[in-house]
Amino acid sequence: MTGLLMGTAPSVAGLAARVTLLLLLALALAWLGRRGSPRTLHLLWTTTFALVLALPLLGLFGPSWNVPILPSGGGEAEPASIAAPAGMTPPQTTELQDAQASVHGPRLDTPATEPVRSAPSPITVFVLVWAIGCVLALVSLGASAVRLRELIRSAHPLRDPEWLREADVVRQRTGIRGEVRLLSSEAAATPMTGGFWKPVILLPPSATDWSPARRAVVLAHELIHVRRRDALRQLAGRVVLALYWFHPLSWLASRLATLASEKACDEEVLRLGMRPSDYARHLLLLASGLRPDPNVLALPIVKSSQLESRIMSILERQRPRPSVVRTTITLTVIGIVAVCAAAARPIPIDEAPALPAEPESPPIIAPAAEPRPDPVALRLETSASQAIQCSFSADSMRTMVIRGQGITLTGWRNGDRTIEKSVGGLHLCMRTHGDVVMSDDGTSVRAVGADSWIVLESSDEKVHRLVVTEDPGGIEHQWSVDGVSRTFDAQARQWRDLMFTVLRGYEEAWGIRSRSEEAALRGQIASHRGRVASFRGQSASHRGHVASLRGRIASNRGHVASLLGQIASRRGRVASMNGRIAGYRGRISALRSAMALTTSTEAREAIEEDIREWDTQIRQTEEEIDRYDLDGKVREIEAEIEDYDLPGRVATIQQQIEDYDLAGKVAAIEAEIEAYDLEGKTREIERMIEELNTDARADEVERSLEDEITELRRLTR
Repeated sequence: MTGLLMGTAPSVAGLAARVTLLLLLALALAWLGRRGSPRTLHLLWTTTFALVLALPLLGLFGPSWNVPILPSGGGEAEPASIAAPAGMTPPQTTELQDAQASVHGPRLDTPATEPVRSAPSPITVFVLVWAIGCVLALVSLGASAVRLRELIRSAHPLRDPEWLREADVVRQRTGIRGEVRLLSSEAAATPMTGGFWKPVILLPPSATDWSPARRAVVLAHELIHVRRRDALRQLAGRVVLALYWFHPLSWLASRLATLASEKACDEEVLRLGMRPSDYARHLLLLASGLRPDPNVLALPIVKSSQLESRIMSILERQRPRPSVVRTTITLTVIGIVAVCAAAARPIPIDEAPALPAEPESPPIIAPAAEPRPDPVALRLETSASQAIQCSFSADSMRTMVIRGQGITLTGWRNGDRTIEKSVGGLHLCMRTHGDVVMSDDGTSVRAVGADSWIVLESSDEKVHRLVVTEDPGGIEHQWSVDGVSRTFDAQARQWRDLMFTVLRGYEEAWGIRSRSEEAALRGQIASHRGRVASFRGQSASHRGHVASLRGRIASNRGHVASLLGQIASRRGRVASMNGRIAGYRGRISALRSAMALTTSTEAREAIEEDIREWDTQIRQTEEEIDRYDLDGKVREIEAEIEDYDLPGRVATIQQQIEDYDLAGKVAAIEAEIEAYDLEGKTREIERMIEELNTDARADEVERSLEDEITELRRLTR
């Protein structure tokens, strides 16, 4: 278990470093956009959490480069500290130490029977604590989801017709097509939304007594949460918080993301026509009745910790509008940095990029009396070569997989190149680093440069491994089986030759399938289709030009219609004033009728006074009509219409349309398209592609390797 943690620690530390970089950038972008639209901040945090969760996958399948930022040591044991096996007797150990002393000098006084143990590194302890915290946090998250499920099961449907009617209206306005259930529960302290695939809105029992205005506020807020799938976004944020519970930036990001989500929801509610003051008042009233609610995986309409910031945002007189450009730039920046962070592979600062240096002392020589090489001595001897990894290491799994072929090619990256192939449980791998000169047929090594190497591995029932490096006397072969060094004998050379032949053959088959001839031919097809699309674009351009001319006719007619509308408007104004005069005269008639029925002198005098006032109003209105000079205004507009010469303008444009000869231009382009014969060119190129017969040629190469694979499988068993 300790060994597993020691091997995993650098990867976890590197992942934590990437997450830190991503969260720091998100916080910086959120600060820069703090005065912008909450919708942009909400999308920023949603994208950030998604990228944080996707970082391991991005690092697995994308490119990579080494970044030396981890502490030195990495928690790995030094080769010299390997303990002797439990079954080794003291005399054997003494002989081994004596052999070591004969080469290196006097041996240490450490008792031979006591193994040397290395203390776990701080990173290893951190990984262990992190794993325990993750388990506890994920269990807590699962419990929240279970409590929500139980709360939904215990709730009963809300059958109030007014609630259901209002919910249908708001659903139509927000564009929600699926069903959203309204439930009532005693355990719901405030309205909340939950459910990932079957959303529900949980309401307290007192909701049936709420006013229509509050009902509209609650439904608009919760249904907008449903439409935006905020429950899934909340789950992603909670998962990030559970996995990175130790990280203070994750807690800060979670709080900011929750606040941005609620503000973005408030922004959309206000866009539906809700008055900011009314909306804020209802949120305050809902918050006043809050009580501690159960920890469930749901979205409450209001939280006391967020209330002040939300109210201030709602009541702002000039609320920022969402900017597509700003949002696009923000998401692009965070996405590019996430990909770059995933490609960075943190390594210890003191880790050499090339082949590790030779040990200061020569390998330990087993006592001559031993009939077989001592395993401990041989493991010490091969410790340096074990630092060289083939594609079984985690970093080299960041490759491009050719689906269905079982072969993986990384290409050249940091001077390394890896070829993998799995054949019926037999996994083959070759990796080269630095300057390695192969023969013309690729089946042997001619030269190996300084700090360069090539490693071959096969994994079946046993792991066979050959590391070829530079040696003062030429090329050195370090051969091992299951980690135990062996003599590089004739059988090992046969295995090497077979490995080179087989991997070279599979590389050739991959090259046939991925060769550029077929891609170039298919590019020609795309080019021909693009040429025809260009022709059709010209036709569309001609049609657009004629449509523009017709639009000018419509625009001219619209201008004249506007002038005629001005005449109608002015006549309407005069008609309105004549209507006022008619109303005044009607009142005078009514007063005269009333005066004929009364005999009181005072009453008659009062009526006569009223009649005189209405007569004054009539005279003033008639004077206003005279001053308005309707006939003069109408004559001016009619003169403007006549000067505009609409029939002449329309005739001129129609003549331009006729002279343009749209039908002739389109017919000429169609004839050119037909003469181009796209289908014939495409069929000819597809025939050439078929003649390449890449799959059959590649399959033939792979079939030719069957005997070598059989022999190689025999040697590896």
